[in-house]
Amino acid sequence: MRFACTHLAELRQELHSGHWPAASSPELRAHVGSCPRCTQEVALTIHLRQARLEALAESRAEPASLIWWRAQARRREAVLARATRPILAAQAFAVLVILAAIALMAARNWRAVVGHALAAPTSIASLVDLWGLAPLIAAAALLTTLGAVAVYLTTDRP
Repeated sequence: MRFACTHLAELRQELHSGHWPAASSPELRAHVGSCPRCTQEVALTIHLRQARLEALAESRAEPASLIWWRAQARRREAVLARATRPILAAQAFAVLVILAAIALMAARNWRAVVGHALAAPTSIASLVDLWGLAPLIAAAALLTTLGAVAVYLTTDRP
């Protein structure tokens, strides 16, 4: 089927302009019915046009405003995640330091605390003995604060 048809250029023009077969001449329609090359040209063009229409129908793009809005939401979410990461790390470090300080205080003063809890305080002096834990608590609070600041400064920031 490598032969050239004299009506092929006219047929292609009709197909391209969208006039085939309704506005085509009866002679051209009769020729297409008898010429295998022109029949294949019509069948292939119709098939490709239909495939193009189906592909376009399947690939409906979303509106640009919706795509922009989603991109902005993703950007805000990423910024928020980066901003909260150091804070969460600092909070976790602070909790660990507080738990360690409580464990140290309990190990150091468990006999004194239990002894004071069992014996009813008779004077203000015995209550002041319990305040011996105050410097240790203050040191733990200071260490927690400094640790949180150190974690914040060493963690990636947005």
